[in-house]
Amino acid sequence: MKFYDTINKYRKEDITLFVDMDGVLAEYDIGNFDYRSIRPLKSNIKRVKELQDLGVEVKVLTVCKTDSIIEEKKDWFRKYMDFFPLDHVVFLSKEEDKNKGISSKELKSIYLTENVDYNKVVVVIDDDNEIVKYLVKNNKEIIVFQSSSW
Repeated sequence: MKFYDTINKYRKEDITLFVDMDGVLAEYDIGNFDYRSIRPLKSNIKRVKELQDLGVEVKVLTVCKTDSIIEEKKDWFRKYMDFFPLDHVVFLSKEEDKNKGISSKELKSIYLTENVDYNKVVVVIDDDNEIVKYLVKNNKEIIVFQSSSW
């Protein structure tokens, strides 16, 4: 099912959409973690705003290699997505003790399993095929889309 067909299908229900940051809202530049130089993907940011305006609860689910990157990402959001509330951004730090040694796909899966209200329709957008496949396999109650089909 296509993304907007899914949104329209569940329009009368509460929808929570989790969007990845790197590669979906911000350019993904391998090895570059300087968020002062990472450009926004404006068409996807516009989609977030449109979906919010339709009444979809949008959250960002992003993994950070270090705790210091969290602050840089917050600054990036303030600069490029000032309409988006920072308390709707979930920063998962790999530096946090409980997350050490856990892959990005596992971190996202665990977060979604433990923190999502499944009385709502939960949709995830991610650009990483490994994460998409892992979530489809391990979080069956979630609707997952690869960002290229967004």
